[in-house]
Amino acid sequence: MMKKTLLLVMGLVFGLSLLSAQAASARGLDRRDKRRIECAMFKMQVLANYFDVSKPAESKTYEYPAVCGSNLAGKKIKLPEWFPAELERMDKVKVVYIEKEGTLSEATLWFRTFSNVYTFLDRANNALDPSQPVVLEQLSRGYVSNRIRLVGNLDRLNKELVRGREVFSMKDSMQGRARAMLATLEFMNREFYSTVESFTSPAAQKEDKYRQSVMAVVVLANELWSEFRAAPIPMNPPDARTFKVTEGERLWNALLLLLGAVLAGYAVYLLLENKREPLMDAWDRYREKSVMWADDFNRQFLTIDVKYIVFGTLGVFALFGLMIGFSMGGFGGVFVFLLVVALGAVVSIRMPAIVLDKLKKSRGRKINAQLMDSLILLSNSLRSGMDIVQGFEMVAHDLQPPIADEFGLVVKNYRLGTPFEKALEGLDERVESRMLSYIIKAIIIQRQVGGNLTVIFARLVENIREESKLEEKLDAMTAQQKIQAIVVGIMPVVMLGVMFMFRPGEMLAFYSTAVGLFVLFFCFVWIMIGMKLIQKLGDVKV
Repeated sequence: MMKKTLLLVMGLVFGLSLLSAQAASARGLDRRDKRRIECAMFKMQVLANYFDVSKPAESKTYEYPAVCGSNLAGKKIKLPEWFPAELERMDKVKVVYIEKEGTLSEATLWFRTFSNVYTFLDRANNALDPSQPVVLEQLSRGYVSNRIRLVGNLDRLNKELVRGREVFSMKDSMQGRARAMLATLEFMNREFYSTVESFTSPAAQKEDKYRQSVMAVVVLANELWSEFRAAPIPMNPPDARTFKVTEGERLWNALLLLLGAVLAGYAVYLLLENKREPLMDAWDRYREKSVMWADDFNRQFLTIDVKYIVFGTLGVFALFGLMIGFSMGGFGGVFVFLLVVALGAVVSIRMPAIVLDKLKKSRGRKINAQLMDSLILLSNSLRSGMDIVQGFEMVAHDLQPPIADEFGLVVKNYRLGTPFEKALEGLDERVESRMLSYIIKAIIIQRQVGGNLTVIFARLVENIREESKLEEKLDAMTAQQKIQAIVVGIMPVVMLGVMFMFRPGEMLAFYSTAVGLFVLFFCFVWIMIGMKLIQKLGDVKV
């Protein structure tokens, strides 16, 4: 009987020890932590009472309890002088409407936030009481509820409100203290989540994680208290005398700038003087080339002054360089401006040749499209008894430019005394067309050795038809590459436009800087390169 009683007592002691161990694992805190929690609870309670608009300001005077330390025990806490007026303003700022609760003000949101933190700390403090039973599932649900309320309040406090044409931010409340307090509450929100997460951690880590997260909330609550009672950051304007520039200093700076400009100009003059003869020779060669370009433009039936192309291109680069240099400012801006102008000078010198080449290719494509009609007309004229010159006259009279202009010029040169073969060779030089070259060579050979031009023209017409069919087939097969080239060029512009629509301020602020302009310029260059590469992949010569 004694043995049974002893075993029963030992079993009860062992069961009680297991229950206490389970409660301790849920609590995971000691008495010193309990005092710190109670002190943080007191501070959150005071902050919540401060934001309670139903209480008069006279009643909001408190004393530190003993749990906050012997150096603070009994010390009075006065309401800050700036707070009553600020609380009145915050109570007038209506933030959100909640059904069954009405419209909540900013002061009410802060009151609920501090009350929620107080509830969290009170729940952790009650879990430390050995006389209170600890239900893990109920404790976990309570912490989850605390976190949900905190997230909702933070979302509303971080929201910017539109009042008429002005945008009001609650982050600027309490003389700017709200920004630091909201940041601290964001950290506290993470620790709320860590507290909830600790209940699902492994048994060996549960107690330690629970204690760390709860005590982190205690530390952050003390930080909220300090941020609320801290003095605002002074925003004193700088002394104007520190940055004042006298008239003498302005005159001296202007003289130095003028002297530097004169010396730089003299250095450039000496450099050019040493290279005088090579530069004059290069200038004479370029003038001769300009005359040749002007003649080539005239032969394309276009009257274009080459200097407009050169100086227009240089002006565009100079304008772009000026924008970048002005945005950079200082010596660096001047250097970038000169660099862009030098690049523009190199490009502008070659621009007439590039424009001429593009015009010749475009004109050649248009003439290719008219060759079949012209050959049929020439063949019919020869069958009717006319000679080749009269056939050229019919083409010049009946067809549309540009082939009518070219054939008319051949006839005009022939009538002025130029041999017909030479006039045809001039046509071959002016127009970039492979099939037209075949026709001209056939005519020249026939006039030299004889032959039936009607048969030759009929075969050429057949070849042109077959080549046109092949080119159409190739165009259909390479349409994907052409569309890709168009998309490569258009999509960046479209995306840039969309970004300007949604964030015009940020986009203008970025692209008005030197870095933004550089990015825009190089993106444009690389887009052009990408489009050219994709087009080359789809080019197939027939």
